[in-house]
This record gives sequence, structure tokens and C-alpha cells, in this order.
Amino acid sequence: MKRSLLRSILALAFVVISTIAYGQGTTTSSLNGRVTDASGEPLPGATIVAIHTPSGSQYGNISNADGFYRIPNMRVGGPYTVKVTFVGYQEFKRENIYLTLGQSFKLDATLQETSVTLQDVEVIADRGGVFDGNRTGAETVVGIDQINATPTVARAIGDFARFTPQATIDEGSDGFSISIGGQNNRYNSIYIDGAVNNDVFGLAGSGTNGGQTGVSPISIDAIEQFQIQVAPFDVRVSGFAGGAINAVTRSGSNEIEGSAYRYWRNEKLAGKTPTDIDQANRDRLNEFSSQTYGVRLGGPVIKDKLFFFVNYEKQEDETPQPFDFSTYEGDATRTDLNALISKLDGFGYDPGVFENNPVILDSDKLTAKFDFNANQNNKFSLRYSYVKADNIEAIRSSTRTIGFYNRSESFLSKTNSISAEWAASLGANASNKLTLGYVNVSDDRDATGQDFPTVVINDGRGTILFGAEPFSSANLLDQTVFTINDNFELYRGRHTYTFGINAEFYSAENLFIPFNFGQYTYNNLNDFMTDQPADAYTRTFSNVDNLTGDGSAAAAIFNSSVVGVYAQDEFQVNDNLKMTLGLRMDVQSFEDTPENATFNNTGIPQLEAAGYDLQGAKVGEFIKPQALFSPRFGFNWDINGDRTLQLRGGAGIFTSRIPLVWPGGAYNNNGFNLGSVDEDDFDGIFRPDVNNQPGSPSNTVQSGNIDLFASDFKAPQVAKFNLALDKQLSNGWVASIDGLYTKTLNAVVYQNLNIKPSTESLTGTGDDRPKFNRNDRVLSNYGGIYLASNTSRGYAYNLTGTLTMPIINGFQGSASYSYGESYTVFDGTSSQNSSQWRGLHSVGGRNFDQPLVKSNFSGGHRVIAQVSYKHNWSENVATQLGLVYEGRSGSPFSYIYNDNGNLNREDSRERNLVYVPLNRDDIVLIDDASAGTADYQWQQLNKFIAGNKYLNSRRGQYVEVNADRAPFTHIFDLRFMQEFSFNIGDKKNTFQFTADIYNFGNMLNNEWGRRYFIPADFELLNFEGFQGDNTTPTYTFDGVTNNDPSANRIDDSGLTSSRWQMQLGIRYIFGN
Repeated sequence: MKRSLLRSILALAFVVISTIAYGQGTTTSSLNGRVTDASGEPLPGATIVAIHTPSGSQYGNISNADGFYRIPNMRVGGPYTVKVTFVGYQEFKRENIYLTLGQSFKLDATLQETSVTLQDVEVIADRGGVFDGNRTGAETVVGIDQINATPTVARAIGDFARFTPQATIDEGSDGFSISIGGQNNRYNSIYIDGAVNNDVFGLAGSGTNGGQTGVSPISIDAIEQFQIQVAPFDVRVSGFAGGAINAVTRSGSNEIEGSAYRYWRNEKLAGKTPTDIDQANRDRLNEFSSQTYGVRLGGPVIKDKLFFFVNYEKQEDETPQPFDFSTYEGDATRTDLNALISKLDGFGYDPGVFENNPVILDSDKLTAKFDFNANQNNKFSLRYSYVKADNIEAIRSSTRTIGFYNRSESFLSKTNSISAEWAASLGANASNKLTLGYVNVSDDRDATGQDFPTVVINDGRGTILFGAEPFSSANLLDQTVFTINDNFELYRGRHTYTFGINAEFYSAENLFIPFNFGQYTYNNLNDFMTDQPADAYTRTFSNVDNLTGDGSAAAAIFNSSVVGVYAQDEFQVNDNLKMTLGLRMDVQSFEDTPENATFNNTGIPQLEAAGYDLQGAKVGEFIKPQALFSPRFGFNWDINGDRTLQLRGGAGIFTSRIPLVWPGGAYNNNGFNLGSVDEDDFDGIFRPDVNNQPGSPSNTVQSGNIDLFASDFKAPQVAKFNLALDKQLSNGWVASIDGLYTKTLNAVVYQNLNIKPSTESLTGTGDDRPKFNRNDRVLSNYGGIYLASNTSRGYAYNLTGTLTMPIINGFQGSASYSYGESYTVFDGTSSQNSSQWRGLHSVGGRNFDQPLVKSNFSGGHRVIAQVSYKHNWSENVATQLGLVYEGRSGSPFSYIYNDNGNLNREDSRERNLVYVPLNRDDIVLIDDASAGTADYQWQQLNKFIAGNKYLNSRRGQYVEVNADRAPFTHIFDLRFMQEFSFNIGDKKNTFQFTADIYNFGNMLNNEWGRRYFIPADFELLNFEGFQGDNTTPTYTFDGVTNNDPSANRIDDSGLTSSRWQMQLGIRYIFGN
């Protein structure tokens, strides 16, 4: 496989080197403008030189016949000194210019003749870059100053991406997931020094390499700047439908500079239990310890020529997950659970504890970088990064779940990344930048504890979980990404022409056998304790060798590639208006899946006879390469010509990478690689030995799932339309209004072709949804047969207002309000094609009822504000405060039935939306010892419906997906930093002491800063079975605490919890 990948890479490289250069991720900045005399006439041939003061790096060019100049591929940051000279004219000089990542800074120069005497004027360029004359779409840039002022306990990308108003940041088991513009977090692109650093396989919620462990892909101490682009109308930026997150690492300078640091937190630096329950115990967290320490060093190898930078960081994190058993809503008592533990001990199995299960993360990060100024026209850089993470992602018990510790997952991840860049000026009228990237990620995910079958026990309103984590029993991934990116720019008059190509080559080897140890599901705890047959059973096994665990040879091995070519014209129409027009074409290619002639010749005709259109899908003939075009247009208009009022925007199409785990499923689930069994295949009696489970390989009978993709399947693609107005106010503040509309062009949808259409419906009430028989399949020997295809249904919008305050007497800050909604058919939040379909909410059946619904990524209202103040008490003592506020709508959720897959029996994992009864006669409630009489339950249910504005409006109708939200949250985070400096010789040395407080408001008042969570699927009613006609459903209603779905559901997990947490730090900085 790897030899095939290497041949493909070498072949493309030969073509590339034989023709032109190419382009993609942002790593540099640029300078442009026009040189004129006092009368406004152009001065051709003027010399422009920009010097990066810290490193002495020089960049230069000359103006063309129309007076325009461009200096590309400049180092990010500053300060720069720019000088413009022309014979017979006085020198034009500007100092303290700072460049942000991806910025094209506009600097016009008006030269005076030498006979004219001018008064000395000091001009310092604004770092903000809002009015640089080149910005079009929405974006956010975070530099070192803001990084230093921002409260951060996680030291992760999400800490800074949150300053993008159109983004929503959520902490999960994989770290921080980032949704931008209402799009799937898997549809972002992440670049570090221009090289792809996405988790291109698509397993991590954070979207980063190694992200399933929760580790950040790079130390914050290694970062110079972040750039989060929402709608960049530049065809060089691609690979996303959500947003592009670019980071450029630090570089060395002419001075030896460095830092050593340590951050730590423990149970004494955290608040007590947040609770809504009067008289409830408020306890501190169990004893824990977390620390991060590291060192960075940079400097010259050869002054003005060769520089180095290195950073090493060690992270030893322990994150408590507190749980109070008194809040558990299931039927089991502590005595019952102790009896369960004793029974499991009889099998020789230790399930572990179920209270206060901590998440463990140990990681090592290393970044090393060299920068070489060969001459003014050629700059080189080389970076190597290594990240190792060892994680125990502990299961957490909650109000409706008892999770025993040894049902957790253990995860070891290693990432090696290399990027190399060559930036060249090819005379006065052309330039080129070539970037090469290589990333290899090796992930090993295992179950904790002893090998033991997975067990799920339905416990009334709760669930009891123990045994092996079902998706970790056989799970290995090795992925390699090689990228070639380059831009060739040609300058002609008012035009900058860009031509480029971007090539990405993927190689993946994935062993994934879910439920390999077998999963038993019981209706109640007593059934398990008394050795009754399981209500449901599932097991997937290797049909290649039937080896259990990671030793199996049943891995999916495949190669893929994406090649994009593009051209663009940046046209400076006049001094106040710049327009950009470009066209990009991307082609993704996959190897064919292994052929399954039996399925193709006998199975497909039966599926078609059942009424399904397979859209050209076959096992052995995979997705056809298709050209996806992305035209883009952007503009920037300086309305008054004085950089105080600016209209900008654009329109364009953006093509995302598809998470490779989705098409990768077709190489794994093909009918003969994996097999499966369920409860119909054996007696259901529990077997504790993982090597003595039902199911064995067969050369004649195929089983398991089949994953198919339409032959013309297209990668996710959206059209974005953005319009913004920026106004500089009289006090120097900047007010901005930004509108963004996103229209889906290609999104993924799924069908399970092995489901027969319904032949009957529910009766007895206004709920007449169809009823299925999931055991009566079209092809009985297979499980699910999942077909992925495309839909163009879906859209999102966002409106943002921002007020930015420049640095004034040590103060600086910004505040943004945004409102956005997003609508889709499938959100694509799962890594398995089967789960994509099974996770769909349904009324009329998942295959036949796929309406446009509110997305899980719908943001609602959001306010993000930050302010910092730095006071210099003297030359050697300074204090800095940074405060961040975020107020946001709660996450959306849906009302469904608790039916254990038995209401419409379409699938064992139900997502049946609730039918809201019109009156007492519109629902059949039955007496229940716990819930009360049917009449009492109706009184309580009717009261809850009447008190919920949304549900009351849906009487006699089905609820909609994600139509309700958790409560609004208000969170303040604080950073305090104290500096003490002293000189050794002429070098400044500094000690910094920091305190980062997440949820500072909760520290001030224990009733503040509460984050409420409501399950994405809120089970409102319990399905209890059918009446004698087998079509009239009966229910019970357990009640909703305080008639509020969020009651007693205070989020107390992770770092961004409802409990304040503090991290202390000490840092020594030398040489600056």
C-alpha cells in the first residue's frame, strides 16, 4: 500500500517540478501598495525594502510602471521598518509595522522631492489590520499579545478560537470541538505552518491529530499567531465547509530568547459542588493533581541568516468527574450495585468503581524549527513536531447512567509531523512559495480492565454499563498524509495573478471490529442477576481469522488523494477598491473496494426489487473521481478613501474534505471481511469468556453490514455569501456588522436498504406513524446495508455585530454579539455509516422521512467579549488583567420516547420523536407503581405540556428535531499576571506569576456561572408495550423534575464546568 502511495507522490512531484509551482495553507503575510509623487503620479522603479527588526530578515521589490509594488511571503509578526527610495526624492520611512497571519498589508507611499523640507513625523502602523484594504470575508486573528492576556487552563486551540463570533466551542471527551458558521466540526481545516494537521480520518471531535485523547496538537508556547477564517474568498484556502484554522509557529531571531514555565492545579484550586437542590451537600473534588511544564528557546545560528526555535512541553493531567449517587434516577440501589459487583467477582471480573472516575492524560510535545535567509529573495523554513498522548477516557456516571470504570477506553496516540517551506521572489514581477508536509498518526485504542463482554442493563429511567467499551475491543489506526502546496504569483500593473495546485495523499490502515467481545442488553437488573436470556445481543467478528482483539488481520487498508488546481486575479481597481476573482477545481480519488461478486450479482437485484435505487453503488466499484468547482469573488471598498469606512464581502463555493472514516467503512464492511450475529442466533445466556462468543468465519455464508456509496458521491460542499461593514469611530474604536449565509450544495445522507417498507401503522390515537419489522430484512444474512449519497438541502445563517477597542492607556478589548441558526438533514456526527442512519430522528421511518431539521450545530444567541489591562508600575514591575465573558444559548435538544427500540421496531436504536397528545383521549397511559395512576400521570403530563411554550404549540402534532434548548449560560474567565523584571547586562529577564480562573463568576457567587445540560435526546415518555391489537401503544410518564428538563442537570464535568477552577503558573523569560 505504502509503495503505491509513494509511486503516486513521486509521479505528481515529477509533473509539478516539470511545470509550475503550487499552493494552499497560510503561513506568511505580505505588503502591497502604490508609490506616487506629491501630485499623485506613479513612480516606477522605486525601491521598497522591509526589514524584520528582530531577525534582520530583509524583503524587497521595486514598483512597476503604474507605481504598484508587492512584497509577498513575509514573516508574520514584527516590528517591521519599511523604506521607500527613489532618485531625486526624499526617503519614505514607516516603523513598527506588525503583520498578522495571512494579511496583505496595504501601505501607499507618497514621496516628496528633495527640495521640499518636511517636519519629522513618527508613524506607527496599526496592528489591527481591519482597514488594511485587503480583508474580504469574516475572520479572526489572535496574536501573542492576546494569547498572553487570555485565561486558559486547557492551553488548547479552542481557548482562542472562541474569539470568533461565528464559532461555538464545546468541551467533550475529545477535547474542544469547534463548529464554525453552524457547520459540522469535522468540516474544518486545520493547518500548522501550512501543512495539513486535521484528523483527516475524522474520528476526533476536536478535528485534530491525536484528538481522541483530548491532547492539543501543539503547545501554545510554540505558536506565533492563530487565524480563524470563516469565509475567505481566496481560492488558495480550501479543504473546509466550516472554517479554516491556521497556526504559524514561532521562529528564532538575532537574540537568544527563551522561557521555562510550569502550570498546576488541584482539588484545593476548585470550588464546591454546584447544585440546585436545597440543603444538598456541597463537596470539594476528590484529591487530584494536574500540571504542565515546558521550555522554549530560540535564537541565531548565523546572525541575520539562520535561526532556530525549539519547544518541549510535558502534560500530566487528571480531570475529576464527580458523581453523587443520590442524584441517580434509575431503579438500582447501592445495595443492588454491590450485589452486582459480587456476581461479577464470581466470574473473576473486576468492573471497577462507578463514582468519581477521573480522566487521565499524559502527553509529550516537541517542536523544532529552523529558518534560513539564503538571501533577500529566498527564504527557507523546516519544522518537525512530535506529540505523544496516553489517555484513559474514563466513563462517567450521571443522573441516568451508572458507568463502571473498567468500561472506559485506554488510548495511546503518536503523531509525527514535518513541514518544509521555500519562499522565493522571482524578480520584480513574480514570486513562488512551496510547502511540503508529512504527517503520520498512530492510534491504539483499547478497553481498560480485563477482557470481558459488554453489558447494558436498562434500569428504569437509568442505564447500568460495565464490561469492555464496545468500540475499543479491536481498534487500531495508522494514517499518513503527504501534502504538496504552492503558489505562483505574477504581478502585472494593477493585477496580481495567482496560479497553483494543492495535492494531498492519504494512506490509512484501520482495524475496527465493534462489539468484538459481544454485547448483552437486559431489560432490567434482575434478569442479569438471575441468569435470564438477554433481551438483545450483538457481536461483530473477523471473518478473515476470527481472532479476538487487535491481533486480527481484518483491517481496512486503502489510499486516497485530493488534487486541486486554481487561478485567481486580485485587481486593484483604484486606490479605494480591490476585487478578487478566482476559480478552483478539486478532484478526490479513492481506490476501488474489494469486490463482492455474490452481493453484486444476487443481492443488488433483490434490493432493487424491493424498490431501492442503489445509484450505481457496488461492492468493488467505488466512488468515481469527480471535478468539484469552487468559483469565488471578494471585494474590499474603502468608501471614503481614508480607512474609516469599509464595505467588504464576497461569494464563493467551498469544498470540504470528507472524513475518511466514512468511505473507509466500505473497505471494512463489505460482506466478507467482518461477520455479525445477534440475539436470533443463540439462546442469549451470558457467556463471560470473550473467546467463547457466538459467531465464526464462513466461506459460504456472508454476514455483517454492507457500506455502499453512490458512484457519483461528492464531497461536502457549500456556497457562502458574506457582507460586512466596518466603521472607525471618532474615539478610535471600530464597529463592524457582518452577515453570513451558507447554502448546502452537497451533504451526506443515508438509507438502510435492508429495511422493508412498513405494512401497518400505529392506531388508537392521533399518532399514526408507520410500524416496521426490523427482523424481516430484504437480505436476511446481512445486518444493515447502508447507502451514502448526497442532498442539497440545508442552510445556515449568522449575523454578527462587533465593537473593538484599540490599546488606550493599557486597555484594549472587543465585544461581539452573534445570532445564527443551521438546518440540515444529517449532521454527520458519528464515525460509523450505520450510526449516521441509526442516529436520525424519525416519525415516518428513517429511509422515507428525512425532513430538513435544526442542526445540532445551530448556535442561537452568543456574546463573546474580552478586555485586558496592563499597568506598568515601573520599568521592572507590571500587572496585567484579562477578562473574557461568554454568554450563549444552550444546546438544542429533542423530545423522544424511551422505548428500547420497540415502538416502531425500525431499529434497535430508536430516535422516535414524541407525539404531543391533544387531550386525555389522545394518549394511552397505564397505571404504574412508581409513576402512579394513569389519571395522575395525565395531570402531570398535561401540566408539563401547558407550561412549555413549544410543546403546548404542538398539541396534536409531532415535535420537531432540536426545537427546544437548554438554558442560556453566562461565564466569566479571568487571568491575573504579575511581572517582575531585572537586567543581566543589557538583557532583560522576567518572572511571571499567573492565575487563570475558569468560571470566575462562580468563584464570586456559587449561584453564578452555571452551565445546564439536557440530553440531546430527552426521553419524555416511556413506551410500555402494545395493547392486544399490537398497534396501540401504551405509555407511562415519570414526571419532569420541577417541570423543567434542566432541573438538577448542572454540568460539573471537565474544565468548562459549573464549578470554578484555578490554574496557577510561574514562568521565567530571558533575553527579550
